[in-house]
Amino acid sequence: MTPANSRSPSVPRTATVKRAYDVCVIGSHLAGVAAGALLARRGYRVLHVDPDGFGTGYEDGGWRIPWGPALLPTLRALPSAEAILAELGLATDAARLLEPARSGLQILLPRNRLDLPPARGERTAELRREWPGDVARLDASLTSLRAAFDAAQPFLASFPPLPPRGLVERWRLHRSERRAPVGGDRGAVPLADLGDHPLARALRSAWPFLSSLDGPPSAFGLARTLGGALLGPLHPAGGEAAVAALLRRRIAETRGELLGGEGEPAPVSGMELDGDKVQSLHVKGGEARYAARAFVFAGETTSLIRLAGDGAKLTRWLEPAAVSGRLASLAWVVRGDALPAPLGDVALAMPGDGVPVLLQCLPALRAGPKGHEPSPTERVLVAASPCASAPEALPEATARLRRAVLEQFPFLDRAVVHESDPGKRPGATAFHPLFASRPDRALGVGGVPTSSPLSNLFLAGRSVLPGLGTEGQFHAAWQAAAAVERHLGAKARPK
Repeated sequence: MTPANSRSPSVPRTATVKRAYDVCVIGSHLAGVAAGALLARRGYRVLHVDPDGFGTGYEDGGWRIPWGPALLPTLRALPSAEAILAELGLATDAARLLEPARSGLQILLPRNRLDLPPARGERTAELRREWPGDVARLDASLTSLRAAFDAAQPFLASFPPLPPRGLVERWRLHRSERRAPVGGDRGAVPLADLGDHPLARALRSAWPFLSSLDGPPSAFGLARTLGGALLGPLHPAGGEAAVAALLRRRIAETRGELLGGEGEPAPVSGMELDGDKVQSLHVKGGEARYAARAFVFAGETTSLIRLAGDGAKLTRWLEPAAVSGRLASLAWVVRGDALPAPLGDVALAMPGDGVPVLLQCLPALRAGPKGHEPSPTERVLVAASPCASAPEALPEATARLRRAVLEQFPFLDRAVVHESDPGKRPGATAFHPLFASRPDRALGVGGVPTSSPLSNLFLAGRSVLPGLGTEGQFHAAWQAAAAVERHLGAKARPK
């Protein structure tokens, strides 16, 4: 730990305070942006710093390319998302932005192709068409999955401390479980009753795309992520980053300020510490120093140690955020008439090699004099697949991904207008990390607790609840905002 009255070695002493805030949020993860928006709405002076400028995509060859495909659960069914959007007055804006995927989640198997729409009757008809002899048990298993999702609603609506830190939070979590049990058999992973059925294998393989975890799914995590997706998946271009952009605008509209943004990063060079407190943040090589009473970190945790100093307590706290994999992605701008007419907006494919591929089809946006303009004839097909985190594994994973997509669309090469590899863009390695599964963590979904060893530093991002995916980010945002309020003292909230 950095000693009292010392500074991070990378931070020059000559930097001057440019402005002081109540809260400084660092990073572009959805949870941090949502926490910043909540705190600004609750009367605090908030600064949001975007140090990477990733945004919702990038420009390549005159086209707007997403970083990867997105499979978001329906937000209105997530207690934390519903509470945050309602408090911010953004429920209608979010519904306008997040259109449901046409036909629900589509499943592409070597011998079977079907849609899984939210309506049970339509879904049962699809199951009967593909597996007439198994329709009863398939329908029963999917109904049980929905029941497990619903059973956890009261528990998550109580906003339990996940993951807990210390005895007090573990006691609070235990009390929340007693008052609102999670329900179901926690040891039984959803769809396990289907054994090795092709549909069960395919749906379980969606785990890395729905969560940010690499490894076997937990029962609770799969019930929440897959159950939420089957209620009607959303498919915004840009995924969670599109939701974060909506929330970030709300920060600027309510007492907040923004530093950096899409394509214009505000690089952070270090933090100044005084004992167990963060005093200020240094931006642009130490030329500007921003002081705050509380800090919320919402980026890749490996960079936090670099910024704050490699203290033993901080390293131990961040240990559950070990990255063991990533999602490799590729994108193609293609002629729209070349794609199969039955192809849905979001599809999960299981090629012959058994490595899952998530596909998303979006309108193609071309750069023009008035910004991005939709192309009347082209579409963007973007695909992703899990792979190892080592940089040397990416070329092989990309080649395998290309083969898998061509297996689904043999004539794709003839229709390609432009091909793009997001993995070759700066910073792409950290854009879709997969954390190592930790069955020993709370309910098998927890990562790093929100409260840190530094008294005024709080964590909000993918690494808090990776096993709950998008819902985990909203839950982490609510927890981080509440922790900052307890630390600073609540203000009179605007009506």
